[in-house]
This record gives sequence, C-alpha cells and structure tokens, in this order.
Amino acid sequence: MTARERVLASLEHRQPDRIPVYFGGTSSFLTDAQYYRLKEHLNIKGDVMPYRKGHTGTIYDPRILDALDVDVRFLVYRLEDHGIREVIDEDHMIDEWGILLVRSGNMWSRMSAPLKDADVGEIREYQFPDPGSDTWNEDLEQEAKNLREQTEYALVARSVHSASFMELGCWLRGSEDFLCELVMEEESCHVLLDKIMETQMKYYEVFLKKVGRYVDIVETSEDFGTQQSLFLSPQTYRDMIMPRRQKINAVIHKYAPQAKILHHSCGAVRKLIPDLIETGIDILNPIQPNLPGMDARELKEEFGDKICFCGGIDMQHAINGSHQDIDREVIRCKEQLGYGGGYFYSTSNHIQEDTPIENVMRLFEDFQRL
Repeated sequence: MTARERVLASLEHRQPDRIPVYFGGTSSFLTDAQYYRLKEHLNIKGDVMPYRKGHTGTIYDPRILDALDVDVRFLVYRLEDHGIREVIDEDHMIDEWGILLVRSGNMWSRMSAPLKDADVGEIREYQFPDPGSDTWNEDLEQEAKNLREQTEYALVARSVHSASFMELGCWLRGSEDFLCELVMEEESCHVLLDKIMETQMKYYEVFLKKVGRYVDIVETSEDFGTQQSLFLSPQTYRDMIMPRRQKINAVIHKYAPQAKILHHSCGAVRKLIPDLIETGIDILNPIQPNLPGMDARELKEEFGDKICFCGGIDMQHAINGSHQDIDREVIRCKEQLGYGGGYFYSTSNHIQEDTPIENVMRLFEDFQRL
C-alpha cells in the first residue's frame, strides 16, 4: 500500500498493511526546543519559518516526517503576522484575539482577559480575528496540488486555530466568569460563542477554498477534559457547544466533502465521546492514557466501529522512562488500538523538551521493529 492508501483504509475501518503513522498535527508534534534538538540529531540542515508565534510549538517541518517515515503531510494555514497583533518586547506580545502573552522560559502564558468586564454590546463590537486579504497563504493552493499529484502521502489540513470555544471563552472572558455564564446560558455567553464560531467558520472557508479538494483529513481542536473528568457536563456541551461545532463541521464538509474530520481534545473525555461522534467527527485525538475512562482497549471495543483513534502513546510517564517502558507502550497501543483499522499511531501530545532524544527515536524505531 502507498501511504495514502494505508490512511484511507484505516479511515474506512479496514485493516491496512500496517498501522499508519500520524505525527505533526494538532498537539501531536514537538515543542520548539525539542524540534531543534531532533533536527540536529537527524542532521537536518536549514531553517523553516515558524508559522505562528506565542506558542510552545511554532514550527512545522516535513523533513522530520520524512526521516521518521510518517504517512501524512500537513497543510498549515499561516496567520497574518504569525497571529500577533503587537510585539511589546521579546517576552510580551498581544495575540490575534487581543490576549496578552507572557514568556516564561520556553513557555508562553495568557495573562489577560480582554472581555472580562464587557457587556453584550461590547462583545459584539470587539475586534475578533479575520483572514482579511490572506496574502500570507498565496502559495498554499499550489502546495496542496503539488503534494496531491507528486507524492503518495495522505494530506491533512491543520486546525486553523489551536483553541476553540472552551479555551477562547476562558481566555477572553476569564475562566471563572466564562464557566459560570456557560452553565447559566447567559446572553453574553451565547454572543461570545457565536463570535468565536463565526471567526472559525471564516478561517475554514478561506483555508479550504484553497486546499479542501486535495485533503483527506481536516483537523479541529478544543480541549474538554482535565486529568480527572470534563470541564463541562455532557448536557452543557449539547446545549451550548454542540450546535455551533456542527455548524463549523458543515463548513468543513462544504469545502472538503470527501475529507474526514479529526477533533483534538485532551484529557478524560470518555463521557463526551458519544456526543462528539454525533457532532460529526470521524477521528478522535489524542487518546490520553492513564486517565479515568480512557482505557484504550475499552474505547476500541465500545467505539471502534463508529470512530477512528489517533494518538494513545503515553507522554506523561512512558516517554520519559526506560527503553523497555517505551517498548511496552508501543506494543500496548498496537495491540489495543491497531486491529481492524481505525487507528493512527501518534503521540498523545507535543513531545516536551525534557524527553531524551533517544526516547523520541525509540518511539519510531519501535513502531517499525515491534
């Protein structure tokens, strides 16, 4: 099988010749510090322009995927000015949503809530991001066409933003205020969620008008889970988030009707999986193990005929353990998730800078060896 055939077979819940490798997508790649270490280890020369700023992972480099025999390639929507409205100094920036970012070491924290005290009228009038003239992505359509016609990889359109309703609501409004308004279904919350939805729909429309006919998968992203449970109840999701998520998915299907939708949501999201399936997603990422309800074998048995899984490799314990720990983790994921198609081998989050490079390589060497 070619890489694309392998991915499409797995998407159709057919057993491919081997499990497809998916690495480089939404929250399943490398922090910047780790990227530069891996790049040096692999003797990759020449720099790649970051596609965004103010994040722990800002670089997509397909040469890493070449070296690790990954089956997919990504089309990345580049935000104007790298998603930054204002650079105050090297440690302080205002992002495209108007949120203050402050650097601490290699990490960036969001330190303001620009709509915290805003009333409904002020939320409606707030300057939300807009794709505008989109001059940053002039070559994206040709890039997609070339990848489709000149390679055998499956193509993935990466999420236009790394966050959605939950995160952006908390960052813009303040977590305490937003979560209370979400549960109480206040008008201010409805207006804010609609503005976030409309913003993302605009970006997906512009992005997928360029690349939609070439891609096999479109990524979306929104974290609903903590280490123990959910940020919100399934009923609150159904009432407040689900109808808006379905509208975003409808835009995706309008411009990429053949593509499957991958949705990233960290944490213990087991109770929400039936609703996510009903929302219209086809692939769930990252399947964070060792959390309540996230046993891979149980998830595969219960939902494996309804949804595909992407990820599963433990990034909290095994990845920083011994090579034997990594060996066991790779075997576990293959055995528990890999049968019958519907699984994509990947990490369950960004590989952090404290992970030894030898362990990163072991993950991918093991995949070929075990």
